[in-house]
Amino acid sequence: MEPENAHYTLKKIGVFLGTNPVTRKLTSLFFDYEHKSLNTTVDDIEYRNPVGLSAGFDKDGELTNIYPSIGFGLAELGSFTGEVCPGNPGRRLFRMVKSKAIVVWYGLNNQGAEKISARLKDVDFGKLRVGVNAAKSNVTPEFDLQESIDDYIKTMTCFKDIGDYFTINISCPNTQDGEPFVDRANLDALLTQVNEKIRPLTDRPIYVKLAADLELHEIDIIIDACVEHGYEGVVLTNLAKPGSNQEHIPAEYPSAQGLLPKGKGAMSGLPLQRISTNVIRHVYRRTRGKLTIIGVGGVFSAKDAYEKITSGASLLHMITTMIFDGPQNINEINRGLVKLLKQDGFETIAEAVGSRNPLPKLKGEAQEPSSDSQEAA
Repeated sequence: MEPENAHYTLKKIGVFLGTNPVTRKLTSLFFDYEHKSLNTTVDDIEYRNPVGLSAGFDKDGELTNIYPSIGFGLAELGSFTGEVCPGNPGRRLFRMVKSKAIVVWYGLNNQGAEKISARLKDVDFGKLRVGVNAAKSNVTPEFDLQESIDDYIKTMTCFKDIGDYFTINISCPNTQDGEPFVDRANLDALLTQVNEKIRPLTDRPIYVKLAADLELHEIDIIIDACVEHGYEGVVLTNLAKPGSNQEHIPAEYPSAQGLLPKGKGAMSGLPLQRISTNVIRHVYRRTRGKLTIIGVGGVFSAKDAYEKITSGASLLHMITTMIFDGPQNINEINRGLVKLLKQDGFETIAEAVGSRNPLPKLKGEAQEPSSDSQEAA
């Protein structure tokens, strides 16, 4: 099937399965998996497991009833925008089978914060933990700082009583006006006003989602701003643009086949795996583990998931594995995580976070004794 048609067909099936307790139970028997070692608490929110759905799949928040039945511990809905967004015209989703990637050119299509929040306000999400991803409406190529901030504020206000956490998405690669909040002055203005207008309305943690294509000094600017403004964490990372990514087969990219204008679209899946993990390691060390990290990008197996966790991620998001490997892979990842935890002598996910990414020593901090000195003692 054409990828976008396949996406909508899968959504319809998911909506149907989620409408009836019998179909939910049957789905759970095939796909769901529970184990106490997967239970984790992050920013005072209890998750039954750390494996979540990334924003970008359920753009209108229609499938929350079925996510627990296929094994997800959390799901990030959206991105939602203050205004209704039709998204970009033409073909917007492509498969790169050999590269194990999906190319996305949606452009934040969604029904708008008011309509979606009105539908979700009385929904009981049960054991599923829900993130609300807020982005800026993609309706004009012209950037106005205050209008853009007001757009984020509108979405977050609409969802102030819905879900468990917010993600501020400043990193969508498919919008008309680019990524203006990478600029520190713009970002400071956004984070300041969110603190002033949203924090009094809700005690939910707020995370910031970063782009995959930033230089380290650009990442540091954003991370430092998050720390200074008191934000709880970051989502690392969004999609990868083809121009700055060497982890795919260029001939597979849709622009090479005349299916998409050159430079348009961005990749999820395997091309993002190494990039996102490197960013996770860097941010974990720079913040000394004080910021919550949600790791996203190229998680296809328990080993991939565990690498991100041991690099510093407390939670995970994924989409592409469901497309290439099927929804049963969520079950397999959770089962595999239990085995990997046991192999390393950990009883919980929290114990494993950052365990293979030792933090740099601070000046004056005592050094750990060497193995030789320990043996001598």
